[in-house]
Amino acid sequence: MRMKFYPLALLILFPSDVRAQEAVSICLEQAQKATLAEHPHPVQQAAAKSLTARENHPRLFWIIPTFTVSNSSSPASLTSGEKFRLFFRNTADPFTVTYIAFGAGIQQANNGLSGYGQGAAGYGKRLAAGLADETSVGFFRAYLFPSVLHQDPRYFRKGSGPLKERLMNAIIRPIVTRKDSGGRTFDWSGLLGVTASSSLSNVYYPAADRGIEPTFKRVATSIPFNVIDHLIDEFGPDLEKKFLRRK
Repeated sequence: MRMKFYPLALLILFPSDVRAQEAVSICLEQAQKATLAEHPHPVQQAAAKSLTARENHPRLFWIIPTFTVSNSSSPASLTSGEKFRLFFRNTADPFTVTYIAFGAGIQQANNGLSGYGQGAAGYGKRLAAGLADETSVGFFRAYLFPSVLHQDPRYFRKGSGPLKERLMNAIIRPIVTRKDSGGRTFDWSGLLGVTASSSLSNVYYPAADRGIEPTFKRVATSIPFNVIDHLIDEFGPDLEKKFLRRK
């Protein structure tokens, strides 16, 4: 998915100071830990476990959502309902919708999916197709197949350590994912999700962009863009901190 690369390139041109936001987040976390320590009630213990599952997801450069990224070294597994909420939050996020609308404009300027034509009608079809693509790929990759196959759709960020290990962690993510029970496995949910979404697009894409060959071209094209997204997931926060300190 091409959701992060171009917006990130634009956002780093506008420095901001986020130290206050980070300080507030730290204070809130410390207050919650103190409350749980003073009142070790079963309900509060359950709340602590729930708090662990619901990680804080600050937006990269205050704009790009990071709902599908985990910074935890011992993450709690997601339930089927939590995977559905993950899919819904990411798909319905204003950034996602805005980026799809922007992409539809670029596609129209390049006459992509030429069967849709030009003008307002052509743009409307491209926008609808982009929204349908994002919804279907999110549904299949973040919810349906991860729930059925008991796999975790999130990217687990290392955040520190040797550069080589962090690079490999991002590069292999489209192939290797985490099981709900822990450990790693082949990312069947991601592969099947992209394939199902690309196949579904044959219903509403122009005739020239339908068929087996265009479908698997879309699947193959998604892999390098997913790698770019995961590289941003891994190194984006580092870039943000380093860049903002230059102010």
